[in-house]
Amino acid sequence: MAGPMERFLALLEQGPDAPERVFNPWRDHDERDRAPRRAMPRHRLDNLSAYVDARRGSARFLLMGEAPSHRGCRFSGIAFCSEHELVHKGSLVARSALTLTSRDADVKPFKERSAHVIWDEIARSGAAYDVMLWNTFPWHPYQDAVTTNRKPKLTEVAHGRAALNALLECFTHPLTLIAVGKVAEDALSKWPELKCAGYIRHPAQGGEARFRAGFRELVASRG
Repeated sequence: MAGPMERFLALLEQGPDAPERVFNPWRDHDERDRAPRRAMPRHRLDNLSAYVDARRGSARFLLMGEAPSHRGCRFSGIAFCSEHELVHKGSLVARSALTLTSRDADVKPFKERSAHVIWDEIARSGAAYDVMLWNTFPWHPYQDAVTTNRKPKLTEVAHGRAALNALLECFTHPLTLIAVGKVAEDALSKWPELKCAGYIRHPAQGGEARFRAGFRELVASRG
């Protein structure tokens, strides 16, 4: 019988119903993946599994973002995390080895600005394993090409609820949910039984300073 982690990963690999302009990092691949390309989604599942497993007994906060970007989770398999973090902050991401999946990773790993800001604060705080990062819609929504990002639709956000529930079941203790950005704040307001405990400005589009301040206040509240 499958355990919580296996059910969680299987749900992500399956993806949302009737996806349109959605890239599933844990099932899909394209020319930006390294060879053998068909193996890269499995590596991203393994990366995510290692990330979650490192926090199953220690995480206190779950920071909920919007959706994966085409330079971040799309390659790492981990929310708010790009290959740059896997290379330069790997010991903060997980306790086991992680895999780079872009074809150019050995030359220039992909770097995503919001991921850089968030992991910079995590590194400063010493709270790497206290914090779990996730997205309201966990798959990558794009516009006309997979190298773009778009805001997830309300119907897509609704699909993310099952994935969030499955993730929370991987933990033996409750996590304090914090919305990062308005999409997450709106989604969590529609799921009151999950008890969103606060809001932090998303670091994108000029929100870096406010995110840093909000994150430091959150860490200080650990007591």
